[in-house]
Amino acid sequence: MLAGCGSGTSDSAASTAAADTSTLPANGIEKLPPKEILAKSQAAAKAASSVTVTGTITEGGEETSLDLVMGTNASEGTFTTNGVELSTVIVDGTSYFKVPGDGWATLLGGNGPEGKALGEEIAGKVGDSWLMLPADLESLDDASGLLGFALGMFGSLFEKDSFLKETLSTNKELTVTGTGDVNGTPVVFLEYPGSGPLAIQTVGEPYPVQIKADGAEGSGAITFTNWNAPVDVTAPTDVVDIRQLAG
Repeated sequence: MLAGCGSGTSDSAASTAAADTSTLPANGIEKLPPKEILAKSQAAAKAASSVTVTGTITEGGEETSLDLVMGTNASEGTFTTNGVELSTVIVDGTSYFKVPGDGWATLLGGNGPEGKALGEEIAGKVGDSWLMLPADLESLDDASGLLGFALGMFGSLFEKDSFLKETLSTNKELTVTGTGDVNGTPVVFLEYPGSGPLAIQTVGEPYPVQIKADGAEGSGAITFTNWNAPVDVTAPTDVVDIRQLAG
C-alpha cells in the first residue's frame, strides 16, 4: 500500500503547511549524504507529537484514500478502498473500527465466499456501532482471535510510529536529486529506484513533506502536514466488543 500513494492535500492544508514553515531557519540537511538525510528525517518524525497524513493511492487499478490524524497515544481518520470507507479511532492502544452498510462483506469478500459470509455476519451483529478491539490481543479467545489479529495488524497502520516506520523505511539505495518546493515548503528530494521522490523539508526540523510514486507498482502521493499540532481524540461509546462476536 505504501509503495505508491496520490495527493489528497487540500488547498487549505497546503496553505497551512506553507505558513508553518515560512519563518523557519534553514537546517542544511540537503548538504548531507542521502542515508543521513533519511535517518535524520526518520528521527525527527518519530520525535514529533503528531502529524496529519492525506493521500490517494492507485495500485492495480484500485484507488485507496487516506485521511489520518495521528498523535502519540491517539489517532483517528478514514481509510477508503473498494468504495468502502473504514473509520478508525485508536485511544491508548484500544482500536475502534466502523464500516457503513454492507462494507464488512465488501472488505472481507476478497477472501472468497467464506470471507463475504463472515463480513455479512459481522455487519449483522455490529450494525452502525463501532467494533472495539482491545489493546491486549492475547486476551482474545480462539473464536475472535483470528479476526482480532487481522484487524490489529491493520490498525497498526493508523498508529503514528508504526505508520512512519513503514512509510519511511527502505533497503534501496537513495539518491539526492535536487531541491525544490512542495506546497510552499522548501525541500530536498530523495529518489527511490523505480519509484518517485521523497520530499524532506530543508527548514526547521527535517520532517517528510510528501512521498510520490509513479511506476509499475502504483502511482500517487501521500502528504504530511500539521506536525506537532494538538490532537484531541475521544473513544466512541456506541461500541461492540469483538469478543461479543465469538462463534
